[in-house]
Amino acid sequence: LPAQPTRFIGRAAQLGSIEALLDREDVRLVTLQGPGGTGKTRLSLQAAQEMLEKFPDGATFVPLADDTDSDQFVAQVAQRLNVRQGGRPLQESVQDYLYDKRALLILDNFEQLTLAAPIVAELLAAAPKVKIIVTSRTALKLQGERLFPVPPLNLPEAQDQVAVDSLMDYEAVHLFVERAQAVQPSFSLNQANSAAIAEICRRLDGLPLALELAAA
Repeated sequence: LPAQPTRFIGRAAQLGSIEALLDREDVRLVTLQGPGGTGKTRLSLQAAQEMLEKFPDGATFVPLADDTDSDQFVAQVAQRLNVRQGGRPLQESVQDYLYDKRALLILDNFEQLTLAAPIVAELLAAAPKVKIIVTSRTALKLQGERLFPVPPLNLPEAQDQVAVDSLMDYEAVHLFVERAQAVQPSFSLNQANSAAIAEICRRLDGLPLALELAAA
């Protein structure tokens, strides 16, 4: 799994739900679904990190943002698993490699590869102990797929009267403040700026990517 440069904030409920799904024997494919900027990738990585001990053969992150067809998808998976073709179709080599593995795959940014969805089903069928987390703006529409809509970070409503000391309990505010402090260490949430920060979080709909850009 790629190392993350910043601390993961919030999402305890979502992490618990994803782990509970993957703990079930009948669930092998979980799709984290949502628009861009909701934090699907980071959530998938954190979930995988927290579940590593349950996958003795490891977790592998497969970035797919630049891939647009089935051949590229299979090649990317093979590359991340260090599987070589060996004189036969590459997908067969990947399936043979995964056959007896108790492993977790993260297929990130799958939305432009919907035509390759049947290959995901074939990988799962060939490797009965493998589980997969997919991040995508759209569902794969495969049998057995469990959709997990990724919500924005929670944030105070405009009508809420929230004390400054309690604002950091909201994930969106916490993320904004921590990322702002990375740029300006002396920055802090206080009585003078709390209303403005809460309004920024509301206007950005609690979207992690937008909040990080605004904070910087």
